[in-house]
Amino acid sequence: MKTPSPLAFEADPEDKKLALLLVHGLLSSSLQWLPNAALSQQFRLIRVDLPGHGASVPPARPEDARPEALVAGLDLLRRELAIARWHVCGASFGAGIALRYALDHPDTCLTVSFTNGNAALREVWSDEDLRAQAALAARIRAGGAEAVRAMPYHPAHARRFAPEFRVALAEEADRATAETVALYQQEAIPRLSVRHRLGQLQCPCLLINGAMERRFQPSRNWLALAHPQITIADLLGGHSINVECSQAFNAVLAGFILESGI
Repeated sequence: MKTPSPLAFEADPEDKKLALLLVHGLLSSSLQWLPNAALSQQFRLIRVDLPGHGASVPPARPEDARPEALVAGLDLLRRELAIARWHVCGASFGAGIALRYALDHPDTCLTVSFTNGNAALREVWSDEDLRAQAALAARIRAGGAEAVRAMPYHPAHARRFAPEFRVALAEEADRATAETVALYQQEAIPRLSVRHRLGQLQCPCLLINGAMERRFQPSRNWLALAHPQITIADLLGGHSINVECSQAFNAVLAGFILESGI
C-alpha cells in the first residue's frame, strides 16, 4: 500500500507532458508560481506547499522541518502521482530543497533548476552562527505573528510585485505560524547548504540568477568558477526572479529543460 504524501499540492492533469515540480520559498506557497502558469503549455506542472505553508499542515516535530524530511515528502508525492522521473525547480529556500532532491534521488530527477538562495550555497556554519540562528528562532517564537510579518523576506515588503499579487502572497505568508517559521530557522536553514555536494550532481543543473540582488552575486560568481558545468542565466531582476521577470524566467527554464533532451 502506498504511503500518501503529507504535502498539499496542485497538479496539472496527466497529459503525457514532461512533469515539472515547482518548490516555493519560505513564507510563500504554491501561489508563488502563478506568474509562471504559462509553463503549463509545455509541462505538466506540480506545485507543492511545503509543511506549514499554504494548505499543508505544519511540521509535527522539529525533524519534520529538516531538509531531508522535506525531500522525502517530495518523493512520496512523486510516487503518489505515479511519476517515474520529473524535472525539479526550486526558488529561494526551495533552491536548497530542489538541489538536495537531485542529489538524494538522482534516478528520479531529470534536471534541477534553482533561483537565488544563499543558504543553499553557504559555507559550513560556525558555532557562533548556530547560536545566532537559535536566538533568531527564539525571537520569532516570542514575537508571534508580528515577528513573522517583520521578517525582511515576508512578501508584504516586496517592492517589485504587482500590488494585488503582493497582497495575495502576504495573506498566504500570514498563514504560517510563528512556531513553523521558528522551526525552519532552527532546523532547516542551518542544514540547507549543498555547497560541498554539488560536484556529485548527475543531472543537468541551471541557476536562474536575479542579478539585481547584490547579496547573492558572490555566491553566483563562486558557482560559476567552482562548477562551470552548471548553467547560469542572469536576468535583470531581484530575489524573486520568477515573479519579477516571469516571461523571461519561463523562457529560460523551458529552453533549458527542452534543450537537455531528457
